[in-house]
Amino acid sequence: MVDTTLDLAIYSIKAVAHMAGVTEPTLRAWEKRYKILAPKRTESGHRRYTRRDINRVIWLKQRLAEGLAISQAALLLQSQPEEFFVGPGSAEKRATSAASRSSEKAALPPVYHPAQPEGGPVRSPQVLMKQLLEAFLAYDEAAAHNFLTEATSFYSPEIVCINIIQDAMVELGERWAESETTVVNEHFATAICRGRVTAMLEGLPVPQSGPLVLTACAPGELHELGILITTYCLRRHGWRVLYLGQNVPARDLEIELKRLKPALVVFSASLPETAYRLAEEISPVIEQARQEGLVGLLFGYGGRVFKDNAALQGLFKKELYFGNDALDSIALMGKTFRRN
Repeated sequence: MVDTTLDLAIYSIKAVAHMAGVTEPTLRAWEKRYKILAPKRTESGHRRYTRRDINRVIWLKQRLAEGLAISQAALLLQSQPEEFFVGPGSAEKRATSAASRSSEKAALPPVYHPAQPEGGPVRSPQVLMKQLLEAFLAYDEAAAHNFLTEATSFYSPEIVCINIIQDAMVELGERWAESETTVVNEHFATAICRGRVTAMLEGLPVPQSGPLVLTACAPGELHELGILITTYCLRRHGWRVLYLGQNVPARDLEIELKRLKPALVVFSASLPETAYRLAEEISPVIEQARQEGLVGLLFGYGGRVFKDNAALQGLFKKELYFGNDALDSIALMGKTFRRN
């Protein structure tokens, strides 16, 4: 039965703020800057909202909690069909239901078209990953962004980052190794993914307390997507993390360790040569810092090369291996720095 009360404009801004869990000034700001609501007005000029409006605000708030910036979330909201807002959490329920029965073994589905029929099935992470990969291979930037937006709408940031973005890039790297694509194509895909993860990271609050963690790429290492995803996921889970970037030289690290006094430094390497440079150039800096006062400084390392060639982990026998993906890193952080 159709709910005929969804579009009755009867709720005051105070009621909406209370029901959606946001402040009245926030609602006004979102209306003015992002045009997400268009409340009706009483004869005296007071705003009046519908239940559908309330559900839209709740949906928007959930996207912010997942790490999107308000500008991104507002843009994403505009692309959603109105059926998503017939009840709070209805989009999430559809996604959960579809994900629970997703074990697709068929061929790749048709190329994505933005004008997807309303009420269509929610694509599983595996299908979205394959379609994102196809968009990368076809240099279809618009389609790639559409897939990422769809993924962000339905799935948690961890699933988007690890099971969709990271898995797609791993598959693309394997295609390159088999000479099925080029480095240029990989750079194109990396730029899109890096931009998306960076935007998600910038949308998170920066914790001001807790142990300081520095994340970076090994000397000579330019592949930063994996450590960026780890940085994002750690910060999303409340850890105080600073990302130092690509190709961090040992001499500069030595200076910053003395200034920042972190509890943990995590480096990423994707190639054997950068793994060796990490051991030869960064490990001595860490040991020197320990001898000069940072006694409890922890050194972590990770990256696909250590998964593909476990023998390289022997270069860092006394240090912390941060696992195969960001979820492993989150679990290790919880064990290393136990929080109440």
